[in-house]
Amino acid sequence: MPNGSNRTRKQHYVPQVYLRGFAPQYLNKCSENSKSSKIKYCVFYYDLQERTQSNIAVPIYSVCFERNLYEVMGKSGEIVYDNRLENRFSRLERRYAELRTNIEKKAFVKDNYKIKSFLTYDEKLHLMGYMTIQLLRTPTILNLALKVAKEVWKNDKSEEQLKNIVRIQCLSFIDTYCRNDEKYVDNNKKFVGISDNQFEILGSIIRPMVGMSFMIGVDNKSRLITSDNPVYIRNSNKECLMKGEVVQNDEIIFPITASLCLIMFGGENKDKYPKNCLFEITDEWRKHIFTAMCCTTDKKIFSNHKFDKDELKIIDEVLKDEAKGDTECHILT
Repeated sequence: MPNGSNRTRKQHYVPQVYLRGFAPQYLNKCSENSKSSKIKYCVFYYDLQERTQSNIAVPIYSVCFERNLYEVMGKSGEIVYDNRLENRFSRLERRYAELRTNIEKKAFVKDNYKIKSFLTYDEKLHLMGYMTIQLLRTPTILNLALKVAKEVWKNDKSEEQLKNIVRIQCLSFIDTYCRNDEKYVDNNKKFVGISDNQFEILGSIIRPMVGMSFMIGVDNKSRLITSDNPVYIRNSNKECLMKGEVVQNDEIIFPITASLCLIMFGGENKDKYPKNCLFEITDEWRKHIFTAMCCTTDKKIFSNHKFDKDELKIIDEVLKDEAKGDTECHILT
């Protein structure tokens, strides 16, 4: 993240503040503001493309970044508005850290397993907003958007111009999101101050989330993992989505830390699970989350431990299914 007038060149598409939650050091951490926040956070990883596992935990600043990923370039190749998006991401990530801390404070209170509405309305709203922005900021989505832009503009614009358009359309709304934290939707349910194109991009991700049930799982073994693309979304209504019809996702999985995971259900599966609860993650659920992260990753999965034989077996199964063109992550019933 930016520090004073020093421009950040290594720009992380999975925030370091998020990856901290999957570092061994995080288990001994009391809060985001504690002195231990200055320690060096590290994670273990498995590279699914290379089929290799790290022997030691690596610093979180050394993974999930690209140089100048979010910068807008001028005609001569100069960077315009140094770190504008990076600074906005920094503010958003601080808010996420606060949200995570608030959820942690009540997730480990056993009596809260009994309450019917575990997450507040604002917490659910912030989680949906954070996941949406996390999806849009990944190189995979930005490259996909660039491909679409090339098809739309053909040879009318240069590669750099198209990259600028993609970043402005996909990401510049985060300035509005940060400045209008409490009232970032108006009476028409639109984000304040963003273009129609930006609203359509946001809506295509957020609309299928609306109305889904929320569940926060607690893993007392603290062995949950995440990936370089940490939001897993499964939707069986792809044809409806392509037509712009409003449908709910079937399932969303978003690991919050090695001990906490957000799981959302919609569609036909929505009524099979509690609407807004806290529950204990079993071995079966842990495997389900692990499989989902293997399915959604672009290249690497991350954890606070070296993967054991059972986990390596899951990776092998996912890769075999992928080779056969079958990577469906089935819902537990």
